[in-house]
Amino acid sequence: MDARDRLKTLIREYGGTQKVFASMIGTTQPTIANWMAQNQIPEGGIAKICRALPEVSFEWLTGKEEQPRRGYQDTAASLSPSLPVGQPFYSRMPASAGQLDMGDEDVTTERIQIPGIRVDAYFPVVGNSMDPTIQSGDIVGIRKLDSMDRIRPNDIYLIFTTDNERMLKRIKGVNASEATLTLYSDNPAYDPFQVLKEQVAAVYKVICLVRTLE
Repeated sequence: MDARDRLKTLIREYGGTQKVFASMIGTTQPTIANWMAQNQIPEGGIAKICRALPEVSFEWLTGKEEQPRRGYQDTAASLSPSLPVGQPFYSRMPASAGQLDMGDEDVTTERIQIPGIRVDAYFPVVGNSMDPTIQSGDIVGIRKLDSMDRIRPNDIYLIFTTDNERMLKRIKGVNASEATLTLYSDNPAYDPFQVLKEQVAAVYKVICLVRTLE
């Protein structure tokens, strides 16, 4: 396993994308991309990772220890003939807060299976803009729309923008002659606002809601 593979392993486990992993260890996404391109983690980078992630061993990072660090399950060893069960749950990529796109490196942290529910993925929710309908700590199951024409007035959607923002909002209608979408929160403390249609990368309909009672 070379330096690039070690970085891929860490990104897969901590955040799912270069951007969130970089933020976690106190650097920038271009820096991580440069380490990947050079297939080398510099001394300063190793120090940053060790400070931010004490469970990651120095020996593993520097290639002196080829066995995966404690707590990491080697992908090759975990492969089996059976297909994974359930839909991907992006537990480190919360909806309505953050700067991540679920497509970045196609990372799945866990999986959820709910019989009879057909969704593309599950996301945890943070923030209170959709209170009381959807609360912080809930999990939403989402399904991608193939066209904005499929948007139904007043339903709840997860909107991905070209700036990699994710927002849980209601869309009360789509006017083909208008260049914007108006997004609404259920919490009256939040005012409606508009986004340009050209800045909308994808729209996912919220299909189901999972909530713990604790």
